[in-house]
Amino acid sequence: MTPQDEIGTDRAGGLCPHFGVCGGCTAQDVPYAEQAARKAAMLEALFGECWPFPIPVTPSPAVWHYRNKVDPTFARKRYDAPPPPDFVRETVLGFKQRGRWFAPLAIDECRIGPEGLDRLLAAVRGWAEARGLRAWDPRTGEGTLRALLVREGKRTGERMVVLLTRGESFDKASFVRVVLDAFPATSVQHGVHRGAADGSLPETVEVLHGPPRIRERLIVPDEAAPRELLFHISPAGFFQTNTLATELLYGKIRATVRAWRPRFLYDLYGGSGGIALACADLVERVYSVESVAQATLDGRDNARANGVANVAFITADTKRYLLDLERSTGLPPESAVVVDPPRAGLQAKVIKRLRALRAPLLVYVSCNPQQLAHELPDLLKVYRLHEVQAVDLFPHTPHVEVVAEFRLS
Repeated sequence: MTPQDEIGTDRAGGLCPHFGVCGGCTAQDVPYAEQAARKAAMLEALFGECWPFPIPVTPSPAVWHYRNKVDPTFARKRYDAPPPPDFVRETVLGFKQRGRWFAPLAIDECRIGPEGLDRLLAAVRGWAEARGLRAWDPRTGEGTLRALLVREGKRTGERMVVLLTRGESFDKASFVRVVLDAFPATSVQHGVHRGAADGSLPETVEVLHGPPRIRERLIVPDEAAPRELLFHISPAGFFQTNTLATELLYGKIRATVRAWRPRFLYDLYGGSGGIALACADLVERVYSVESVAQATLDGRDNARANGVANVAFITADTKRYLLDLERSTGLPPESAVVVDPPRAGLQAKVIKRLRALRAPLLVYVSCNPQQLAHELPDLLKVYRLHEVQAVDLFPHTPHVEVVAEFRLS
């Protein structure tokens, strides 16, 4: 069955029991072909003034259990009527409720997360209750548990489970046993996250079982032959959450670079080197710029694992990197730039410096089309929009990944 034929129920039948309350999926009840059509219509309305043409949305090869990363959090149960001040709120493991970011939702399963997640959640919940471990409460400073980070290599089958806590005092050996019994994992780790904000980026990490990283493979399509790549993924490393759809996304970027044939490629917000390595054999040199030091280290290891020697991985803030480039040598002739920023998009100064550097080809990869549309007027002061495509990395949600190709006016 192709993704277009999938309906709003999975092979087990019925909607996810949390659908409608969980803040993750919003369209499980809509046939997948219609979901893709709605996303295409949204993009065409959004970019219509600048791009009055159809915008094809390439569907995700997998519709269910497509995510290779989830990070349910521990929190104290929320009550509509505040309980007495001395009442101890129960610990909840799950996601946020839809439209109520302050209200946690205990989940028993996730139809878009890794298969077997339901068994892991039940086992960890039982383990924590048996040992009297509770979620950290930001209001009182009490409690230990913060989040449960789960990563999976879709093509390798390797799995990682990381328990994030406020401190370090718990029975680590029993946690490893519980995880391995419920959700056989290649790597089990403990991370400490002492910051006040929610998040799954640990400040320190201890490996409790297996290697410190797991592996994933990508098979990037190409007109000549698929480009196969191996990636090492750490707890804090960046990797697109839908492996199979990411292959198609990188294939589109690769095809654009192949057609343009630049000598140098600048990969900004480069993460762990996914785009850089997908295109490295097409150019003389790639400069992959990323602000997170661990992602840069992962990128270098990934390059070595794939025998790639022409990518320079640089830990730097993109805005500062472009300023230094503008003030020194500028872009060398026959350069192309790929930007893949976070949801917040490009800063105004980044756009200003991209305009000043005037790369003949600019490829903008956006997980937030609304933000890209907001930035278009500034980009179009120097560039013209040459192509807009999309790949659905996020079935059952309103999100979609856009690839926009810009050329100098």
